[in-house]
Amino acid sequence: MSTKSLTVPERDMLAGILKNYIGELRVEIIHTETGTYKKALHAREKILLGILRKLESAAGEGKPRSPLGNKAS
Repeated sequence: MSTKSLTVPERDMLAGILKNYIGELRVEIIHTETGTYKKALHAREKILLGILRKLESAAGEGKPRSPLGNKAS
């Protein structure tokens, strides 16, 4: 698999998009009543948080932290 480097503006934009989507996903998780669907949404959230952490560590932001400022689910 080939990987490409992102420019700083591209990385920042992607991180912003991910943060926004993760916030919306958390709202969807809260309102979901079906257990299997909720479990799938949590799995998606976990993957997205991992991607966001990689983007933020690539930016050299220092200490590991929750990317949204809250505790991760």
